Amino acid sequence: MRYTLHGFEGGFRIGGRRITNLRYADDIVLIASSEEELQELVSRLHGAASMMGMKINGKKTEVMKVSDDPTPLRVTVAGVPLAETKSFKYLGSMFNSEATCDEEAKSRLAIARKRIGELVPIWKSRTTS
Repeated sequence: MRYTLHGFEGGFRIGGRRITNLRYADDIVLIASSEEELQELVSRLHGAASMMGMKINGKKTEVMKVSDDPTPLRVTVAGVPLAETKSFKYLGSMFNSEATCDEEAKSRLAIARKRIGELVPIWKSRTTS
């Protein structure tokens, strides 16, 4: 990522800091303010990965646009067009292209309901004091 981001001026400014990516282990989310900027980041990442003997799996890599513009993204890695998605889960949180939290809230509520349901036998137990 150091090679990828060297000299890159794109991304978003949030609280005075420039945000270009989210990373955890081998999961990377690239953040750009335009399709051209995203293509540049993907190409830079592909070049840096190639230098290290790695490659980006174009079949497992997706792009997402948060915008009112319905025009599809045309981003490629090594000539392979990347599929566009409307949502993805990253580190347990759901991100979607509508910039709403409906899916995230529903997902977290479902997890909470499941956990509460697992506690019912303990609450009803006569041996628990």
